[in-house]
Amino acid sequence: MNPESGKMNFDPPKSFLLGFSFVVAAATALVVAGALNVRLLELRATAHLTQAPPTQNMPPAVAFTTVALGGFRGILADVLWMRAGSLQDEGRYFELVQLSDWIAKLQPRSPAIWAYHAWNMAYNVSALMADPAERWRWVRNGIGLLRDEGLRYNPGSPRLHQELAWLFLHKLGTDSDSAAAYYRAQWAAEVAAGGAPLAPGLVRQIESEFGPLDWRAPQAQVIYWAMAGLPFARADFDDLALRRLVYQALMQRIALGDRALLPPTIAFVEDVQRRHPNIAALPEILSQLRTAQARP
Repeated sequence: MNPESGKMNFDPPKSFLLGFSFVVAAATALVVAGALNVRLLELRATAHLTQAPPTQNMPPAVAFTTVALGGFRGILADVLWMRAGSLQDEGRYFELVQLSDWIAKLQPRSPAIWAYHAWNMAYNVSALMADPAERWRWVRNGIGLLRDEGLRYNPGSPRLHQELAWLFLHKLGTDSDSAAAYYRAQWAAEVAAGGAPLAPGLVRQIESEFGPLDWRAPQAQVIYWAMAGLPFARADFDDLALRRLVYQALMQRIALGDRALLPPTIAFVEDVQRRHPNIAALPEILSQLRTAQARP
């Protein structure tokens, strides 16, 4: 009440004005950041600093999040990453699946989140399932996540090619998982039904070097995805990691009785040794392969 006029005083307190001003400023900054972020992404693409067009082929929700949040995406993603670490420590893997999906939508151009998300499904969640069909569903989800989404947003990522090849090599190619035989049968059926299309040009390139491959076998998929990643390997580490996956897959096939692969495998490992002469294990690997080739 104003004592002089007798009227109610509706002047808001200063704390309210300060709080309201902060909200308005924050909202304005968010909108401006989103607008500026569009221009920044365009400039990055023009300068070839991004691996794919900023929002090309993104689902609407992902494209909206990418543009609208702008630089604030990283802050929110960092908070969610910290929460993901807590869930990982607590073994709450199902919740981690959903949280990882949110982080991936916030930062679709980050290979690390796709690798983490796929690993959690293929290894942590699948291990909680007793039924082989349920286990396979989660392993297959991990494969699909890397192949169909992670590489869609990061086609030039050597890491995602490595991660995808490793899933085929380890989860399907070995018996480290008690349901591995079931996985291999399911994958072979999917390939036979045409459910795993590959680039014909790369298939021809691979078969010209190694001969005809059984593309239903997980080792063929290892070779394919590792070879697909080689053009993007900008560091010796990535190059060696991808080539190691190739010769490990070839050696798995040889161990399964495919002796026709011995000569091209020896030639491939010799090439790896020329490229990476300081790798101590390569001479022993070559010795083993030549010994196997000499046996009748």
